Amino acid sequence: MPDLPYVGGPGGDGPLVLVVGDSNEARAVDRALTRAAVRTQYSATAADAGVSLTQTPPTVLVVDIDAAHAEALDLCRRLKRDSATRLVPIILLSDDRQRDHRLAGIETGAEGLLTKPFDTEELLARVRAFGRVSQYTSDLDSAASIVMTVTAMIEARESSPGHCYRMANYATALGRALRLSDADLQSLYRGAFLHDIGMLAIPDAILRKGGRLEPEEYAVIKSHPVIGDALCANLRTLHGVRPIVRHHHERLDGSGYPDGLAGDNVPLLAQIVSIVDGFEAITMGREYLAPRSPQEALAVLAHEVHVGWRRPEVVEAFAGLVNSGALERFRGTRAEAAAELDVLAADLQRVANAPTLDLAPWTPRA
Repeated sequence: MPDLPYVGGPGGDGPLVLVVGDSNEARAVDRALTRAAVRTQYSATAADAGVSLTQTPPTVLVVDIDAAHAEALDLCRRLKRDSATRLVPIILLSDDRQRDHRLAGIETGAEGLLTKPFDTEELLARVRAFGRVSQYTSDLDSAASIVMTVTAMIEARESSPGHCYRMANYATALGRALRLSDADLQSLYRGAFLHDIGMLAIPDAILRKGGRLEPEEYAVIKSHPVIGDALCANLRTLHGVRPIVRHHHERLDGSGYPDGLAGDNVPLLAQIVSIVDGFEAITMGREYLAPRSPQEALAVLAHEVHVGWRRPEVVEAFAGLVNSGALERFRGTRAEAAAELDVLAADLQRVANAPTLDLAPWTPRA
């Protein structure tokens, strides 16, 4: 009688490991994990694995890179390109005689390598270690998401509804037009969303004041980029947004704040968010400023290019998006965050007001 198809074991309640590969070794890996009470799924092909990933995202992947080599490589590449799965650790299972397979697999971005025939204790150690890394990453991403949600709630009270979402979407659209990397696009989305998180520390009396600010009040407002940078400093997943949060008010001629950076020392992502922020402020208006048309906003940005504040090619790319109508679909609003996040918002404000924040000047990398 022929063998029944191998479907993998249910395992226990810990991390979920997806094992991929139509080979005896891949099936042996699944059996070893199941015996050790590790929760598993088994997929013989990359196509089946794609379905499993959509239905139940795993904690760790083990992929036999020798079985259907091209398809296995393509699966690893797709996982590392997709924002939903790129942080899932991948362990490659390969024969040490298949050097080209191993090198190609590593180049896809896989985090670990297991040699066939595998050692069960090494397999379990690697799965447990990568499972912890995956959980830490998930926790950090959750924390970053909470901060972004709180920021949306706060900004919705102080400016036009949907401001954070428009900022994030406009900046990301401009980043795509400039052909930036996926990593930069993610930083742009988060950084544009969080650019004014430092406003949590600014008193309501100043934020909501109609008309011109006094010099001392303006000085308080100008502290928000440094405070925002300090608030983001303790979240590793927000490392890429810190230059945006701190430097979105810098100008290329050095007349901006907080650090007076000039020229190429002003991070490009911060320049993008600054352009989008200026456009948003002009077109949506403020308590003391009536909204103006997109074309009027573009005229202001063009003048700022003329006086040396902004890079002309970046403003031109943004003007192309505006004139094409590509930004119109982002002008809707999103609902406010849940009311119970008020407590977290208050906690963040207490942190912002604490005297222990590192507010040291930022130094450009060499």
